[in-house]
Amino acid sequence: MVLNTLFIESLSNFAHGLSSAFFIYFGINLAFFRGTNRPLQVLGYLFCLWGVQNVKDLLLYVDSVSESYYYSTLLLSFDMWAVPFCALFLLEILYPGFFSLKRVVQFELPLVLLTAGFATTGASAFYVGSVIYMALFCLVVVLFIVSKVRNYNRFMRENYSYTERVNVRWLINSMIILALCLLLWLYTCTHISHLGDLVYYTTSTLLWSVVLYYSLRQEWIPALSENDAAPEDEPVEPLRNGMSLIGQRLEEYIREKELFLNAKLSLNDLATEMGTNRSYLSNCLNNELGVTFYDFINSFRLERAKSLLGDAAFGGSIEETALLSGFNSVSTFRRSFQKKYGCTPSQYRRQRGD
Repeated sequence: MVLNTLFIESLSNFAHGLSSAFFIYFGINLAFFRGTNRPLQVLGYLFCLWGVQNVKDLLLYVDSVSESYYYSTLLLSFDMWAVPFCALFLLEILYPGFFSLKRVVQFELPLVLLTAGFATTGASAFYVGSVIYMALFCLVVVLFIVSKVRNYNRFMRENYSYTERVNVRWLINSMIILALCLLLWLYTCTHISHLGDLVYYTTSTLLWSVVLYYSLRQEWIPALSENDAAPEDEPVEPLRNGMSLIGQRLEEYIREKELFLNAKLSLNDLATEMGTNRSYLSNCLNNELGVTFYDFINSFRLERAKSLLGDAAFGGSIEETALLSGFNSVSTFRRSFQKKYGCTPSQYRRQRGD
């Protein structure tokens, strides 16, 4: 039993050191050596804070600190400062430029004041207030981000012809990860043991590694300028048969120039190519044609893919078919093809061969 306890304690200490090294290393790397990528920079600041808090926990190995209600509670109060920083990271993704020193102060100030109140008086009401603030803060942030993720992904489909590595559905998983880390933290606070510490440090490091993976592979899209109103010096186009001049020549222009073969074609790219305004194209697609830019461009790609698969002289693989049709993801190609034609690309090829 003694050996098992010592082994778990050693594993816990090792996990603690490894977790601290993970957050500090990647935190410094992201915050100071990744250029001007703001979301990754904010994640780096968050990792640095998380690493410092892990190092701060070394004080709990001192008996006089861990056995003191005042000092142990004060250290736990500092842990909660990471929660607003997590929210700032998530919001920076949805709203590029959201992160600022002013917002850091606004988000962190209540916790700082409550921690200072406990530090000066030792009254447990300040610590309870910190826990309540953290819980309410998390609830508000989760509800807000869930609603905004849907809007963000719709915005991507209206402005980009691809969604791979630009959609932010993984943010929902990130919030689940944050919730799990908080639950583990609460458990280790109420059930102090080396086993609990081992589970917390190991799990939190693995979970944040997942966030780091998705963040590094994410294609960060800067905020587009919303010039929804037509420029004053450019007259609104007249409608013919319920469709503007742009709407009448849009399909023909894309087919003629084969713009859909650009796997990363955006609405801005198309507007520049046609010498028009993005807001006109957006209005045409959404209101006249009733389709998103993503679905509109992919319809041309699917037609090209169908043509290639039906050509007996074409012996390319499904992957080659996807690339030659303008898709940059084979999985997206397969999913879109089956949705439109009711069969997989391989099944369609076999049917045409029979």
